[in-house]
Amino acid sequence: MPSELIRAFDEAAATYDAVDVEFFTPMGAELVRRAGIRAGEHVLDVGCGRGAVLVPAAAAAGPHGRVTGIDLAPAMVELTARALAGLTTVSLTAGDAQRPEFAPGTFDVVTAGQVLFFLPDPPAALRAYRELLRPGGRLAFSSFAAHDPRYTRAVKALSQFATGLVDRQPAGLATFQDEKSIRAALAEAGYGPVTVSEGVVVSRFRDLEHFMRWVASHAGRQVLNHISPEALPRATAAAAAELEGARADDGALHLTTTVRYTVAARDA
Repeated sequence: MPSELIRAFDEAAATYDAVDVEFFTPMGAELVRRAGIRAGEHVLDVGCGRGAVLVPAAAAAGPHGRVTGIDLAPAMVELTARALAGLTTVSLTAGDAQRPEFAPGTFDVVTAGQVLFFLPDPPAALRAYRELLRPGGRLAFSSFAAHDPRYTRAVKALSQFATGLVDRQPAGLATFQDEKSIRAALAEAGYGPVTVSEGVVVSRFRDLEHFMRWVASHAGRQVLNHISPEALPRATAAAAAELEGARADDGALHLTTTVRYTVAARDA
């Protein structure tokens, strides 16, 4: 993962998934549900962030299970560990989702919520996760099937005011662009049965200021970091123009995200 993106996540950690917007939390809960985590299982959550997958995974694994979260952003690890200190079945550590450093066959389930497409070499990561799974274990991850086009246009509008921003798509996007590419990557990595399904998350924003706080609370912060204070009002106005079509009767902005959930088994 590029160092600039890690820095953006580190800076956003205090508000990540914590600005009163339904986004990563419902995605995490749905991923855990589809993963079918059972009581007593040992789970590794890569790129754990502030716990959107970690917390429901711990609830599903129960008091006799074990959930380990890793993240490359130090503030994510520190703040999440502090927030979840009362969950004795959960542990967190700094770690690279590209190549987690655990012994082979350590986990029953590996989860990854909206992170794998950021990795420099997703096929290699998929192979590494397979080695970490016990025979019959599962890999469960989410990826974006479709962003609301108004959100995409708003971010593009903001980017026009960003100075020095390298418009570089994450290296791993091609691996997760559609169900066919996902299934091909998993087959190449040696997984057995695969299920791919989709769900929709509707995010509601009270006003434009709320939307901008949300953008600053996740990877979008990387764009905002390149917009000068002088240019920010014009950038915000440009984004507002693109979002106007998302305004509901109550005046709030509603954006819809289609999420793809994949669960792949390691054969015995």
